[in-house]
Amino acid sequence: MASFVRQHTGAVTFSVLLHLVIVAAFSVGLDLTPRRAPSASQQLAIEASVVDAALVQREMDRIAESEREASARREEQERLAREAAAEAERERDQEQRRLEAARQAREEAERVEEQRQAELQVQREREAAEAERERVRLAELEQQREAEQARQREAERLRLEEEARQARLREEEAERQRQAEERRRAEEEQRRLRAEAEARRQAELDAELAQAIEIENERRQAEEAGLLDQYVRMIENRIQQSWIRPASAVPGLECVVNVQQIPSGDVVDVRIGRCNGDDAVVRSIETAVLRASPLPKPPVPSLFARNLEVIFRPDL
Repeated sequence: MASFVRQHTGAVTFSVLLHLVIVAAFSVGLDLTPRRAPSASQQLAIEASVVDAALVQREMDRIAESEREASARREEQERLAREAAAEAERERDQEQRRLEAARQAREEAERVEEQRQAELQVQREREAAEAERERVRLAELEQQREAEQARQREAERLRLEEEARQARLREEEAERQRQAEERRRAEEEQRRLRAEAEARRQAELDAELAQAIEIENERRQAEEAGLLDQYVRMIENRIQQSWIRPASAVPGLECVVNVQQIPSGDVVDVRIGRCNGDDAVVRSIETAVLRASPLPKPPVPSLFARNLEVIFRPDL
């Protein structure tokens, strides 16, 4: 409350004076009638008003003193505030200078670090270049060493290949000589074998010729004795016995039958040549020949013939 009064001294003073004037007005009253000498009550009111004015004056003096004290306090507070603001400004300036110095120090440190890093980078690049040159030198030395080793290996390979070629040539020459010797021996053996085979073949031919002559003589004698005709009739009779006459067979049937047989008499093939019968008759004769297999053996072995020609005449 006191701080409120100090901050609003003028307004409070005006309010007090206004209230005092109002109270005095109600106490005295307003008289609009022509003025006349004041009565005793009016005199008391005037005195009270004078007393109240003194009180008002004392209150106003007290208020003025309060205002002066408040003004002094305000001035002191403003001075202190100005001093605090100045101190704060000085501190801000100092902090700004400190920050600026720190910034400059940081920038200087960064510049020094960048310079150091640049120098380190140059040093690293110089070292890398030196290492690269050393690597290239070592690589060239390694290539030269590998090339020399490759040359030596190639020379060794060529030497081994030449030795192998010479050895192969010697082996081939020895193989050719061996094969030539084997061919010579084989040719001699072949000539001997051919001579022996020729002698055997000639002996076999002589024996076969003699056997053929003997068989031919035997056959001729058998034919002269009628054994061949007997042999043919035996075959014809066997075929006719196996034949089943078809309905289309005409009287006077005559067909030429070509029969192929093996020494056992088994028929291996039959063909009908000239024939005055129809297809049914031809098939019946073929069936009869196959059914008659094996055919009768000849009375004399020399009469055997692989291919026979038989005249099929069932009506005779």
